[in-house]
Amino acid sequence: MKYFIANWKANKNLAEAIKWLDTFLTFPISSDYSKVVICPPHPLLYPVKEKIKNAKNIYLGAQDLSSFGEGSYTGEVSAKTLSGMVDYVIIGHSERRKNFNENDELLLKKTHLAKQFRIEPIFCVRDENDKIPQEVQFIAYEPIFAIGSGDNQPVQKVLEVKQKLQLPKQSFFLYGGSANKNNASSYLASPEINGFLVGTASLDPLEFYRTLAQE
Repeated sequence: MKYFIANWKANKNLAEAIKWLDTFLTFPISSDYSKVVICPPHPLLYPVKEKIKNAKNIYLGAQDLSSFGEGSYTGEVSAKTLSGMVDYVIIGHSERRKNFNENDELLLKKTHLAKQFRIEPIFCVRDENDKIPQEVQFIAYEPIFAIGSGDNQPVQKVLEVKQKLQLPKQSFFLYGGSANKNNASSYLASPEINGFLVGTASLDPLEFYRTLAQE
């Protein structure tokens, strides 16, 4: 099984999201090979959930959650609010670390809250120096230089970083960093790489589908 995480980041309005889904849901997805997780901005979670509710092997994920529980935290989206809505959540993306100064302590809180409310974290690391909470099962390696640059990291280098991370055997290792239809097959050929966290290439439904349709 290979996992393909579509991280739309701060892109798309409601009409654009529905148009993306109307196109993507016409494509055949191998239920024996691919599991797709769509991560739209928070306001689009419910309409996306409604559109994919009858689709096989397509799941919903959030791009982030609050490090606070429920309460007087205006503007925050808590794990409890997301529970029952999403199956996955991206935690520790390098853009969150850089632009919002998220540190290890805060990311650990977010991870604990996600697990408490039965949301599976997709935990992002930039290199082997980033701490990974023990309960994390999905790890996405995203070298900073490769994100959105079109300059993806060679497979062998990715595997060298994986080895340094010393992940438990039951974990799933994903690659993120300019993954697209042109380079996906080289990563998917390795049994040690379990899929992708896809940013730019996920904004177009056909481009994203061509990234995962590499079997």
